[in-house]
Amino acid sequence: MGIGEDSVERAAQAAGTRPVSKGAGARPMRSRVRHGSPSCAGYGCMRPGCRAAARRDRARRDRDLQAGRPARIPASEAASHALVLRNAGLSAGDIAALSGVSVTLVRRLLRLPADRQPPVHRTTAEAILGVPLVGMSGRRRHPGLVPSGTSARCLQELAERGWPTGFLAGRLGTSTQTIAVIRARKRPHIALALDRAIQNCHGELTAGTPAEYGIAAHRSRRASEAARQRAQHLLHTG
Repeated sequence: MGIGEDSVERAAQAAGTRPVSKGAGARPMRSRVRHGSPSCAGYGCMRPGCRAAARRDRARRDRDLQAGRPARIPASEAASHALVLRNAGLSAGDIAALSGVSVTLVRRLLRLPADRQPPVHRTTAEAILGVPLVGMSGRRRHPGLVPSGTSARCLQELAERGWPTGFLAGRLGTSTQTIAVIRARKRPHIALALDRAIQNCHGELTAGTPAEYGIAAHRSRRASEAARQRAQHLLHTG
């Protein structure tokens, strides 16, 4: 191993990722995992954004474990939905591109029987379940998925009122990444149960203030300012 390769491997170990043989940024040629995702860093990508995503993901898993929520959950529901999507005409590559999950993992979900599926990360299952089912005619929808527009508005309003993303994620039993994606309107459909939970949470929290829930004033100010910036960005980008 050369000096350059050795330094990449040491850096990858420090970042908690798997080293790769061809240097920084290298990924499997067929990988459709996007840069900026924890999975990309897991392949050995050394981009700062990918490494930061991996650190955030590890921190989120630690918080989930401390709160009694396992980082990994049974894959049966996600695998069943992946099969439904394939029967509707989507390939493994299509599902991977729409969900942001690696195509290798999607193929595993499609290949193995439900009782032989190893557990998957909570965010992986949420990403697969968030892919809307649309047949070739566009007339079918998975009954467990609903449009996310109302939930996106609720989450944005809560942020403008000073409710931090981390607090909302913990209260809803999901990840900060999922909250951010829904709020940014990047996931057109979400699970019905999550949609109801968000709207119920909105109703409860708008009746109070962040301070009443022990949230520090500086955290509320940061959440409000970030929300205003997001609103301005959406206004200008359409």
